[in-house]
Amino acid sequence: MGNQKEDIMLEIYNLLQTTTGKSLFETIDEKQKALEISNLQLANILSIPKSTFDRIIKNIEDNNLHDVDFYLVLKLGQFLGVGIEEMSQIYVASLKPEKIKELESARKANYILSTFDLKSLKKIGFIENISDFESIEERIKSFFCLNTIFEYSNEVGGVLFSRTKNLSNDKMRELWVRSAMFQFQKRENPNDFEVEKLLAIIPKIRPYTRYEEKGFLSVLQALYNVGVTVIVQTYLSKTQVRGGTFAINNKPCIVITDFNKNYPTLWFALLHELYHVIYDFTELKKLTYHLTGEEQSELYLFREDLADYFAREMLFPKENLAYIKHLIKMPTMVNDYAEKLKVHPSIIYSFYCYEENEKGKNYYASFNHYFGKSDKAIQVVRTHPWDKETIYHEIDKANKILVPNNS
Repeated sequence: MGNQKEDIMLEIYNLLQTTTGKSLFETIDEKQKALEISNLQLANILSIPKSTFDRIIKNIEDNNLHDVDFYLVLKLGQFLGVGIEEMSQIYVASLKPEKIKELESARKANYILSTFDLKSLKKIGFIENISDFESIEERIKSFFCLNTIFEYSNEVGGVLFSRTKNLSNDKMRELWVRSAMFQFQKRENPNDFEVEKLLAIIPKIRPYTRYEEKGFLSVLQALYNVGVTVIVQTYLSKTQVRGGTFAINNKPCIVITDFNKNYPTLWFALLHELYHVIYDFTELKKLTYHLTGEEQSELYLFREDLADYFAREMLFPKENLAYIKHLIKMPTMVNDYAEKLKVHPSIIYSFYCYEENEKGKNYYASFNHYFGKSDKAIQVVRTHPWDKETIYHEIDKANKILVPNNS
């Protein structure tokens, strides 16, 4: 993955998997007999004393290679007329089983360190110790139900990430994305997706914002019935991921985080991602996923500004905000207007603060006590898999929640 040490370990592992030839001692012995060379002659060729050669060749015969240095192995390769790769295969074939196990343990530890941010995983309670690599390996394997730790790269999401900047926040983001994709892959929505049905639902979403406890759940169930699967996945520190839209099995899937835990942002994030489902799904199927706010290739022009505009207009149009903003300091008037337009008042306050902030005026401190928390709305639908024994626990939970007859 762009890491020289890891690439070397991978090559050695491949040697472990493919070596079926002769041992190092058998190869040397065969060559000596073919050339009719004595131990003294070979010792001179290798520029080592005869007594040293005898001791080394005895250790090689016993598969005890701890004092056979790599330079000597290279010289033996020159004598035997084989390249470095083949010589490595011969060398590995001569290792004792416990040495092969140590080599494999080193490779696993290297993979874990290169792939996961252990300090952050401990912080969220996913692992207990950042030095016990055997326990970390078993934790990851059991969580995703993997046969080997290396299956994580292919079986969990199957996402390709650049390793040119192997930063800890990239590792946590990768875990977040892979976990979301894994859940969607294992929880295939049986309902067909048709954009026309989705377009029919969207204008009906706004009134549900007024029901703080059950409104969000009801909307997610309605979306599920038209082929759009939505989950709320706990925000992971360092990721800076607030939401994302995925194309899994040719169906749209949405993940929303509880990043700032306020109620209007929850609805805004949902409508923002639904914009991408409606207008960007063809491109999403090529890319597999899009994270909101993430820099995209110029080949795929995801318009975050249009998605934001769409979300605001669907929840509380700008023309309505223009009417009520002059009365924004009168809660009774705001509440009456919100009831008339069938929207939660927190959305009015939030959009007002956002609009003023765009003008350089920060009123969040004055009005954020009207925003409210998202806890009630997502307490049933939020997935927090990191402290569970297996991610399948959250998958089963979401299956029961998103299907209305099972909730």
